[in-house]
Amino acid sequence: MPVILRRSTSIPTSAPNPNSGGDPFDLWFAITGTEVSLPVAQSLPDLSRTLQHHFDQIQDDWLSLAREIGESARGGLSHVATGAAYINDFGLMLAWTALVKSLVRNDRRILVVCDDPWMFRHLARIESIDAGTPPPLWPLTGRLFLRGFAARTMLVLRLVWAATVLASTRASARKGGPAILVYGHPGSDALGKDAYFGTLMSEILGLGRALHTDCMVKRAQDLCRDGRSYSLHAWGSRTVAATLVFLRWRLPRQLLDGDQHWLLRRAAALENSGGALAMTRWQSHCQDRWLADMRPSTVAWPWENHPWERQFVRSARCRDVETVGYQHAVIGRHQFNFSPASNPDGTKSLPDTIICNGAAYRAQLLGLGHEAERLRVGGAFRVSAESSAFYDPDGPVYIALSSIQPISRQMLAVAAMPGLADTRFVVKDHPLYPIAFSETGMLERTALTIPESAGLRAVLYSTGTTGLEGLLAGVPTYRFLPSDRIAPDILPDGIKVPELPSDEVESALLSPEPPPPLDWTKIMAPVDMDIWRSTLVPRGALC
Repeated sequence: MPVILRRSTSIPTSAPNPNSGGDPFDLWFAITGTEVSLPVAQSLPDLSRTLQHHFDQIQDDWLSLAREIGESARGGLSHVATGAAYINDFGLMLAWTALVKSLVRNDRRILVVCDDPWMFRHLARIESIDAGTPPPLWPLTGRLFLRGFAARTMLVLRLVWAATVLASTRASARKGGPAILVYGHPGSDALGKDAYFGTLMSEILGLGRALHTDCMVKRAQDLCRDGRSYSLHAWGSRTVAATLVFLRWRLPRQLLDGDQHWLLRRAAALENSGGALAMTRWQSHCQDRWLADMRPSTVAWPWENHPWERQFVRSARCRDVETVGYQHAVIGRHQFNFSPASNPDGTKSLPDTIICNGAAYRAQLLGLGHEAERLRVGGAFRVSAESSAFYDPDGPVYIALSSIQPISRQMLAVAAMPGLADTRFVVKDHPLYPIAFSETGMLERTALTIPESAGLRAVLYSTGTTGLEGLLAGVPTYRFLPSDRIAPDILPDGIKVPELPSDEVESALLSPEPPPPLDWTKIMAPVDMDIWRSTLVPRGALC
């Protein structure tokens, strides 16, 4: 029976087939971003898990296409080209496509509501789809074009200002020495602590700290007070910054003729509607000039295989600079960007050494296709074996919000469920992506991480390291599945937690079950300063 594809303004009110009788459809669901008011009782059952199942299956397709995109002009600036599920929803659209294709063979009439003009046209090409009139395309593309131009204009002004104000920080850079390249994390300070590399700057006194260009001026100024930190903005050319207003990703002809051409047009329009591509180009420009000017001996950074990192490795290798990627973040089955399969030039854009935070994650990188001789275990700076948290049935539920704000808003809605009116919640923002909400006596914001907390009734998370922290503390831990998108799973292979859509969260939090004990040493490793010293200060160099 055909799938019925409609816009939210054209939902059928009569059966598509006069002989079918009854309601116009048996079940329905809406594609991400489409809002519709239809009977909940007729919504497609278990949509969250079904969507995730299909997302699990599209990894190879996305990475293969990502590699082709990365080979095209400017395509390598795009996060589509890395398979980064946290940052880009291209894989989500592939999962929706796989889901719709699986329903074509269903014996029930299923309504798919989609207001995304590219996605609608993409789905309408599937055989046996009963597609209505697609949403208009040009009004949206026009708005996105203007928004992109405005965003890049504002970005250029900000970059010119940053390059001017932070130029003086160049004086702190040491020519020829080792360095770390980091984001401006709020957990870092000017006293020797870095959120990504712990006390490494105190251990290696000659170590410099280069600040990524996403670090805002005020934050950079605060961190540069240590006399060893400097902003890469200081190497940026204001003339080059001005040209970024016109930077856009244009799809090559061969990609416009393929089966995914509507999804690729969508990806290009969305990425061109902001300043991300221009910011990646600016970072690459600044880091290239820094490498050419200062010639650091070795550079380590929190590695995730993003576009600017690939360019950094290529540029460093041309200058005989050793590159060390620190696998600082958890990986999990949905972190496709860590795979080398999407790198068009293979190992040429991978760090010389990748230091892992534990054996479990080294094993995952091996499974993704990384070479064993490139991988070392240097320990976890960010996930401690020590924790003051413990299971307390009378404690609050800890909600760890995501870096993906639509998911965070769905998680906050859990605290308003009628059956949980007597449950106390503490909410922890993602450190880089805070979200506004109204606090009450039963819903409070907390600045404490899970290891810093005391008794907790349960942990509810969707993405990030908090799920692992909850398990290590022995607290009942649940992974929230959003209703219309993917929350990337980051747990190591072999470690599972209950995965709950919103309609199952209430009962789980009312009767939480503590997890079996989890051995920290099976996943992470203590920091090995000998490995860090020998890697950052090779061949007996002095610091």
